[in-house]
Amino acid sequence: MNLFKFAVLLEKGNKTMFDYTVQEQYAYMDSLGEPKDDLDRSYKQFKCQLFFWPTWKRWVWWSFAIVGIPIAMLIFWLKGLLIHFETEVETMGEDKGMDEVIPEALSSQYSIDKVAWHAGAGLTSDDLSYIVRKLFGWHHPYYILKSILYITSFSARITRHRPKRFIVHDEFSFCSSLLTDYCHHRGVKVINVQHGEKLRFIRDSFFHFDECYVWMDYYVKMLTRQYAEPKQFRIAVPRSLKIDVNKHRNELFYADYKYYLAIYSEDQLKKVVESMGFAKKKGLIVKYRPHPRYSDMDLLRKYVSEDNIEMPQEVGIEESISNLRYAVGSYTTVLLQAHFSGKRVLLDDVSFKNQYDQLKEHGYILSEEIAGIDKLSDMK
Repeated sequence: MNLFKFAVLLEKGNKTMFDYTVQEQYAYMDSLGEPKDDLDRSYKQFKCQLFFWPTWKRWVWWSFAIVGIPIAMLIFWLKGLLIHFETEVETMGEDKGMDEVIPEALSSQYSIDKVAWHAGAGLTSDDLSYIVRKLFGWHHPYYILKSILYITSFSARITRHRPKRFIVHDEFSFCSSLLTDYCHHRGVKVINVQHGEKLRFIRDSFFHFDECYVWMDYYVKMLTRQYAEPKQFRIAVPRSLKIDVNKHRNELFYADYKYYLAIYSEDQLKKVVESMGFAKKKGLIVKYRPHPRYSDMDLLRKYVSEDNIEMPQEVGIEESISNLRYAVGSYTTVLLQAHFSGKRVLLDDVSFKNQYDQLKEHGYILSEEIAGIDKLSDMK
């Protein structure tokens, strides 16, 4: 699967959602028209993602894929000859280490097997026929190649384990509706589960699953405006977003304000610390929790004493949220977790002013939908 790693590498250089206004994105998306079927949904979602690519990258992938398509079909067909039925698994779940986002409506209904997810990759002769009939034509070669690679994994899972349903987290993938069509072709349902925040971003457009679980009706309205199939949606708050704070109370971890950091420059971090000065002047406890992967710890320790840093390796997120008065930050799912868990939320519209304005325009749920969210600029 080195082709996938190569694909990730070439994601660099794309424009971001903030490089275009929502109006510009939606104007392009609307110009594509209503989808005719799942395959059309998939290709329209691909075109929405292609909207952010520079011209040079389109041509690089076009050239690479033209060569890669026949090679991939041959290699994975030969590999598929070695794949045979092993054990029956009714429900297979995508193995991304995100069990906590699966809503109880699914986890209580199905026994979800994630070990069987790793079934290799291959194509059957019927898959080759499906690819020629459904994918070939006036499509960008990269769309065809990526779709083929996607099918190889699901083909192997179906052949080895004959599942009745898949549970995935794939609404951002332009292969999502194609997957639904392909799985129906082989008698399998596909259920999608939201696993992160959603904004007005045409990357997540046109998709269709048999069922799609989202956290609130707000996301249903947002995604159906982006041409996602409306009948698929189910609303369920996963246990990761609604913490039992009484169960995790511990005075050792308490702070009046906890600032949840992500990526920051030195100037931004200085503004964050300065903007929280109002609480320090009142003698209140302020702690800063760095992101386990993205935060610069040397920079953080330059401006914050060790006693006021809450390390993720030492304090779990349940304990962190359960022992605070205000959760503070800019754009992190932790703030939504705090809200659903009955805690107050304080949005930083000072240190990250430009980001705050962009998020508001792009429909960040905490900045425009949920009542009672405070802003840092209003604190004295």
